[in-house]
Amino acid sequence: MNEDFRNAPLELINTKRSQMLGPGKALVEPKVVALVGVSDNPKKLSARPFQFCQQHGFSGKIYIVNPRRKTVIGEPAYPTVMAIPDKVDHAYILLGNSMVEAALDDCILAGVKVVTILADGFAEAGKLGFEKQKRLVKKANKAGIMMIGPNSMGVVNTRKSFVCTTNAAFKTQNLIKGRFAVLSHSGSLIGTLVSRGEVRNIGFSKLVSLGNEAQSCIGTVGLSLIDDTEIDGFILFLETLRNPKRFSKFASEANKRNKPVVAYMLGKSEEGQELSVSHTGALTGDSRAVKAYLKQNYVDEVMSLDALFEAPQLLLQRERMKGRPKHVIVVTTTGGGGAMLVDQLSVRGVLIGELNKSVREYFQKKEIPCGTGKLVDVTLAGAQYHIMKEVISKLMNEPSTGALAIVIGSSAQFNPDLAVKPIIDAVKENVGGAPLIAFPLPSAPKSIAMLKSAGVPVFGGLESCAESIALFLSSSGSCDKISANDDLCVGAVEDAIKNWDLSTRGEVLDEVSSTKIFETLGLRCPKQIFIPDFDEGNVLGLEEIIATAQLSYPLVVKVVSTALPHKSDFGGVVLDVKNFSEFKIAVSRLYSSICKAVPKKRIEGILIQEMQFGLGEAIVGIRLDNLVGPVVAVGAGGLLAEIYKDVSIRPAPVSTDIARNMIAEVRGFEIFRGYRGRPAGDLNALAELISKISKLSRVSGIAEAEVNPVMVKSDGVVLLDGLIRINSGKSLLNKPR
Repeated sequence: MNEDFRNAPLELINTKRSQMLGPGKALVEPKVVALVGVSDNPKKLSARPFQFCQQHGFSGKIYIVNPRRKTVIGEPAYPTVMAIPDKVDHAYILLGNSMVEAALDDCILAGVKVVTILADGFAEAGKLGFEKQKRLVKKANKAGIMMIGPNSMGVVNTRKSFVCTTNAAFKTQNLIKGRFAVLSHSGSLIGTLVSRGEVRNIGFSKLVSLGNEAQSCIGTVGLSLIDDTEIDGFILFLETLRNPKRFSKFASEANKRNKPVVAYMLGKSEEGQELSVSHTGALTGDSRAVKAYLKQNYVDEVMSLDALFEAPQLLLQRERMKGRPKHVIVVTTTGGGGAMLVDQLSVRGVLIGELNKSVREYFQKKEIPCGTGKLVDVTLAGAQYHIMKEVISKLMNEPSTGALAIVIGSSAQFNPDLAVKPIIDAVKENVGGAPLIAFPLPSAPKSIAMLKSAGVPVFGGLESCAESIALFLSSSGSCDKISANDDLCVGAVEDAIKNWDLSTRGEVLDEVSSTKIFETLGLRCPKQIFIPDFDEGNVLGLEEIIATAQLSYPLVVKVVSTALPHKSDFGGVVLDVKNFSEFKIAVSRLYSSICKAVPKKRIEGILIQEMQFGLGEAIVGIRLDNLVGPVVAVGAGGLLAEIYKDVSIRPAPVSTDIARNMIAEVRGFEIFRGYRGRPAGDLNALAELISKISKLSRVSGIAEAEVNPVMVKSDGVVLLDGLIRINSGKSLLNKPR
């Protein structure tokens, strides 16, 4: 049995699902609940779950466990869960840290299916706390229990009035029932979403506080709820990613069911960069890697808290964009407000559509003012029901309309029948039309409530509206996998290095050894010769060696040393050596510079290459991100790579098609597309190189790899330099999570 349920095979979860999860019902729809450690003081935090379940009308049975009292807050108390006469589905342990393990033992003996733990002081508290948490996980796994927490503020199912949480926000008298589930590492955040959503008439279906994710992670809980018919999608508040593999499975299954997953991610540390010796580490950073990982797994990441709960309703309508242009037409009854939305959309890269000639002529014939630019401004028509409805209906049924955003002025606050009702009626009468978004500029709770009730996506904030529209119009991520045949090159690389002496694991291979691996992948390198144990004071015979190797001037001369992965930073590379006289000078310069940085005994020799010329340079690398696993990055090569960080990132490995998409995202590669009449570079060859490099993430023993620079030519690409770092024998993809 695995010690960590998060890493248990998915097959194990599936075979035990009826026992452990009961399609998520024991988690969010239990019939019998035990609250362990409820205080007799109704003002104490531990009394809240019982009070909230009573307040909101939970119809299941609730038993209180408190061995010190026969009654608690007027209810009979049981000494143990075992003593409860019914079979308990879900137990919430509200005890302090020191008593949790014994309470879990009691739940195991009683055959409880789901246990949620409130207490802190476990893995987050250091080594001792981690060992305590590890014991809990081991016991829960052995018993086949689903364990939520520790540090969990509970579980809520608004549709069944199961409000088993300590979060004070659920004291509200207006607990709105919605159709999106919230999975959050932060317990306080579930209350924040409920209170902020209440103002906008937005509710939720299920809310789960995951806490430490000691056993059950976001992916595991998400998979247990994936087929819940009361859930249209998922809202995630993430502080980390503890199990990327399980998370990917959950996100993929949600995508198959057209259930959007929207995430707000914090805690994107930079620890992964510190472990990297390549430039790739500086280019990716953990925040960029996480962003790429979420996008690749069909997860819409938001930057604003309001968009976290406002965007999902709009994302449900993505299917309606099929066959429509990827732009938004903005209609407004307030010129300034409409212009504000256009500005916010434009800075997010959203295309603003405009009226085509026939539609504009139609409005002119009807004497409907609509402005002259891209903004469809009907302000001069005043707040008139029939005009607004006709404009909206006409545009919704127009094939040239992508999405339609309606910015409503002050009439939304005082005259919703004039400003909002025409929107609602137009949507109702044009079901198959373009998707519509409403944004009242003033504070207009009544209008928002009317629009929400009619199923119209409505936004309370400018930035949230713009961000959500940008997500809505963006393409979904792609989990395109490389084919089984592509593993053949991985096997070739492993065969090539299996007899190497890798006693220096964790160190960087020299350029010569790294190049041999890259050549095994089929990458093209310059014609070159390596002179080991070279004595810089004796260049006799080198001229003949260069001639015998048939190297043509100009040449590049490099020092080879594992101590200097970035040798050019220390003067370890001399370019454009035109003849043997210049070669002798170059060697002298090299050793003079390098010996100041490393001892002479750390120099393995010199590498002599033919100089390459092309249209420009690129950098391609893989590294292990400490949150999401292996990633591949491509960017403009040379010094500008780290200055501008003009880079595209994906989880590794990638197919050639995904590599082409990555290339399209790098602005610096515009020069390779025939910019201003320049020759076009072979970007197909670059895409193939990216895909091949990315496959090294599957090779046991390779922790990090980079080719920098790659010379892009009109007829192919050439690897000019590269490095590989060896690890302890685990491949990037197989690193324990």
